Amino acid sequence: MPATLARSVAPLVAASLLAALAACSPAMDSPAAGLDLANAKQSLLSQQDELKAVVRPDEVTTWTRTEKSRALFECGNGGYYWPGTMEVVLTPDADAPSLLPQIEAEWSAKPGWTVQSGTGINGIPELVVVSGDGYRHSIEYNPQRNSLYVLSSSACFHMEGRPDPGVDY
Repeated sequence: MPATLARSVAPLVAASLLAALAACSPAMDSPAAGLDLANAKQSLLSQQDELKAVVRPDEVTTWTRTEKSRALFECGNGGYYWPGTMEVVLTPDADAPSLLPQIEAEWSAKPGWTVQSGTGINGIPELVVVSGDGYRHSIEYNPQRNSLYVLSSSACFHMEGRPDPGVDY
């Protein structure tokens, strides 16, 4: 790669990586009082269930999600957050273009939640849904896979000690 091209591409790559990391980080840095791993994870999975419920069951081909993670990420002051993903693959006749606006309308109306719409770093439509408690869901519609992809992080919770490497959480 010529040096001139490398110098012009490097800032774009760095900006994209920073945007991706920012999209993954939780909204709050301090652990929520009384919140533990089990409750944070269960709440996040319930929120994903609500997001998935926007899609009619007969419009879902398959869906998968993270049930266990081998990583917990620090979120400040001795807290951690649990990361999860979910993908909902749609049938060819699903009304995919209406899903993100529907999610935006429903979750914007929920007390304690904010929604930002835009374009993700890969150039496809994205919503970022964040609770005042620190739960976060980045939702993209991927036209190539005809799917909704959700990257989630729980609210920051307190945990005694440090996470053990290789343990499923």
